[in-house]
Formats: sequence, structure tokens, C-alpha cells
Amino acid sequence: MEPSVVAVGFFDGVHKGHQHVILKAKEIAEQTGEKWGVMTFDPHPSVVLKGVSNARYLTPLPVKEKLIEDLGADYLFIVPFTKELASLSPKRFVDEFFAGLRISHVVAGFDFSFGHKGKGSMEIIDELADNQFSTTTVKKVEESAEKISSTRIRHLLDAGEISKVNELLGRPYEVRGTHSVDGVIDIPSYYHLPLEGMYQANAEEETVTVTIRQNQIFLDESLSKEGEEINIAFLEKL
Repeated sequence: MEPSVVAVGFFDGVHKGHQHVILKAKEIAEQTGEKWGVMTFDPHPSVVLKGVSNARYLTPLPVKEKLIEDLGADYLFIVPFTKELASLSPKRFVDEFFAGLRISHVVAGFDFSFGHKGKGSMEIIDELADNQFSTTTVKKVEESAEKISSTRIRHLLDAGEISKVNELLGRPYEVRGTHSVDGVIDIPSYYHLPLEGMYQANAEEETVTVTIRQNQIFLDESLSKEGEEINIAFLEKL
């Protein structure tokens, strides 16, 4: 593989903070004339390390892939998160996943951690790199004097504050499901749904009112197309 610039992180949500990291890699690659890409991980570490069986995502992997592709990345590394990966020393992680892939420059957020028990950090990565690649650490990205983070967005979803969620994402929060019977939209359990209630939303380019109740989405029966998939982008809580 030819030398390239890579942005690395879990990037659940691909929110404005994540976009800042990813687009910094693009900017550096444009300056050096190299290709650039993104390295992310799947599944969520909590699934492997804590045995969480019902992990919910802001952006399930196919959605995350599409959002990163839309940002213009030349490639995407999806690293399987396993117990073996989690047990690697920070030095071995760096040697295998950065130096070993001929990464010329690593871009990550200030709080990115790696290696056994997360002991590797951006504070020590240059020492671990041993001149095999250079690095850029992206500072905290804030909105209203608070860090933009996936955790913050999840809390806002739980509170039904969809307008604020969309502001931090830089786009409407979206889920994909399948038309069932009687206007019910079956949503995969790995999506993090907003608080129960009524929302204005876009569904296949049409503005609609949807209701979230008991982890299901209800749509006007006249719009139901049983068996077909549908994207629902939340605009505001009613």
C-alpha cells in the first residue's frame, strides 16, 4: 500500500467533531499529494469488553461507511474490534495498524486512546511512532461551551431534543426501517431512537408526522408500503 494519511476513531454519529478530525486528514493529504482515508472499528468496544448484547448506534456501520464516503475519503479501514485487538500493547498497535499499513500521517482527536486498557494516547503516540509516521492531534470541538460528543448526542436523543441533535450532527438524525402492518415501521434494535412522542420528519422526501412508541415508529397508514424499506429523518419534536 502506498503511503497515505489516515483519520482514526470510532466515529459513531460522524458528528461535527468527527467531521473536523476526518476533514483535517483530507486537508493534510491535499497538501502532501497523498491519498487519505479513515480507520474505524466495529463492533463497539462495549460489546467485546463488557458483553453488552444490545449496543445501540447513532450510525450503524453501513450508515457510517456512507457518511465517510460522502466526505471524500479514498478508502476506509474497518478494523474488527476483538479481545485480541484490545489486548495489544500501545506499541504493537501502532506498529501493526499504522506503521504496518504504511500510514504516513495519523490524525485523531485529543481523546483517542488505543492499546491494552486504552493506555495509548495522542500524548505518547509520537514516541511510539519512532519516526515511522507523523501525527496531528485535533483539539476539542465545542458547541455552547460543551464538547460535541456521541455521548452528548445520545443524551439529547433520550431527552427528545432533536433540533439540538441535528445541530451537532450537521444533518437530520436518520434511521432506516421496514414498513410493517397498520403504519408500523419496524426499526432494527441497534438504532438509538429518540424519546417517545410525536415528531415532524422527512420520509422519502415527504414531510410527515411520526410517533415513537415502545421502540417502534408509527406512520400514517395511507403512506404505508408493507415490506418496503424507508428512511426517516427527524426534524423536530411536536
